[in-house]
Amino acid sequence: MKTIKNVLTAAMIAVSAGAMVGGPTVAIAAESAEGVNKAIAEVKKALTEAIQIAAEGTNQKGLIDKIAEAKQYYKEITGDQYGAKLQRLSGSLSKARGMARRGDLAGAEEELKRALEIINQFQPS
Repeated sequence: MKTIKNVLTAAMIAVSAGAMVGGPTVAIAAESAEGVNKAIAEVKKALTEAIQIAAEGTNQKGLIDKIAEAKQYYKEITGDQYGAKLQRLSGSLSKARGMARRGDLAGAEEELKRALEIINQFQPS
């Protein structure tokens, strides 16, 4: 047990030291073009599923959870070329979530369709 603790402590120190001097550290997937493209694809998938849930009109909690999932993936999208579109996407997702929380699944569905239109405008990196 003590050995595991020592190894983990050493690894944490090495990663921290690398970060302080600008050296390589563990990369977050979305910092690469591949990671951003994957996040865009995941947002599209989550939105498509959320639209389907909203259209069924019976699973309020499932819809809210799916919107939250889309928002998590959205946060992984980086790049100056996405700036304004990301803001519109965020606003649309927040509006859809609010509607879903109030039980307006039809309104949430329409807003999610707008969000899907926005994310479909994102060009792969």
